[in-house]
Amino acid sequence: MDCNQILLLGLGIEAPWKLVEQRLDMDKQPHELHLEVKAERGAKYPCPVCGQACSAHDFQEKTWRHWNFFQHHCYIHAPVPRVKCQEHGVKRVEVPWARKGSAFTLLFEQAALALVRE
Repeated sequence: MDCNQILLLGLGIEAPWKLVEQRLDMDKQPHELHLEVKAERGAKYPCPVCGQACSAHDFQEKTWRHWNFFQHHCYIHAPVPRVKCQEHGVKRVEVPWARKGSAFTLLFEQAALALVRE
């Protein structure tokens, strides 16, 4: 298993998404790890209403705060597609690592809730 596969596993990212770039910004304090995730070109995405596999209509760049990797703040950046479903029209897909409308990953939210309980 290579380091990209380990990162994908830790982030909860699955096909058709893949890690295409990782950059550690040492100029910031604390340091920031930026991960660029993209889907494979020509990938089909499920319609968020019916689940039908659809082609991308367009994309919007989004960023999510992930929990820290070691002491480094971590951010996931991805162009998120809207699909054009024959039945439901144009809809934004949901990514597997975050809730709809959230600027945080599921793992970050889970860690934050565990801290709140304490």
